[in-house]
Amino acid sequence: MSDEEAATFISPRKKNPHGKPVGSSQKMMIINCYKQLKSENDQIKYRDLMKRISDTLGIGLNKVQTTVSEYNQIKTLTSPNRKRNRPRVVDKIDDFDKNAIRRKVHSFWHNKELPTLAKVLTAINEDNTLPNMKETSLRKALKSLNFKFTKRQRNSILTERRKYLISIRRFREEGRPIYYLDETWLNTGDCVSKVWVDTTVTSSRMAFPEGLSTGPQNPSGKGTRLIVVHIGSAAGFVSGGLLCFQSKKNSSDYHDEMTGQTFQEWFEEILPLLEDNAVIVLDNAPYHSVKKEKTPTTN
Repeated sequence: MSDEEAATFISPRKKNPHGKPVGSSQKMMIINCYKQLKSENDQIKYRDLMKRISDTLGIGLNKVQTTVSEYNQIKTLTSPNRKRNRPRVVDKIDDFDKNAIRRKVHSFWHNKELPTLAKVLTAINEDNTLPNMKETSLRKALKSLNFKFTKRQRNSILTERRKYLISIRRFREEGRPIYYLDETWLNTGDCVSKVWVDTTVTSSRMAFPEGLSTGPQNPSGKGTRLIVVHIGSAAGFVSGGLLCFQSKKNSSDYHDEMTGQTFQEWFEEILPLLEDNAVIVLDNAPYHSVKKEKTPTTN
């Protein structure tokens, strides 16, 4: 074979990737090379011919043999099978299955459980009446049913809230007095002895069509700021339980003015004013739970 003819069969720099089907153009190259080499040497052994085609074109030996064998049998070339688009599981489920999936999700809520994707998937795949699904298919199915994946509160917060409600109910059944304490602030400029109030307007829905308001607005923030601490129960505020002092920083956050020492001194003063066996409800403000002795440091 001359140099000019050999140039036609220069091997490509990259071989055909393993597992990749041989395309129509590659099959044509194999057959053309097969005819060319066979016409030049009709006595060449079949195996040597296949190996030479493979080395020349950079295509695997098995693929070369399969292509040549196919051509010799049917005298034509076929294109490789394209990947068929399989119907998705989401497209195959009917309205009955969709309603069943919806009921599966709601069953978790009825049982006071959080319907995570893993839990719902397990429940569906354990039901023989429903198609077996994967996470991706289930996620698409839930979205098609207008379910939305939203961020929930931490389980610890939900657990503590439930414990609180159970405890409060028990205290009330026991007849124990329950006191609530909190802090707030106000501005002296917002304090007047009396103000006119329209008693006919009881909601914003009533006020808006007539161009009216619902009454006094929130404090404007002008004037000297006072910090107020008080405690009360269903019977009203505790007499002698008021703590009111002027803010020195005039900060927008009244928590800056309260300290653990100030709260402790006030708390010790109001304890004798409360009924026996009482329950006190307070939030987790930092000055409500100050360590008496701080943890020593290495400095």
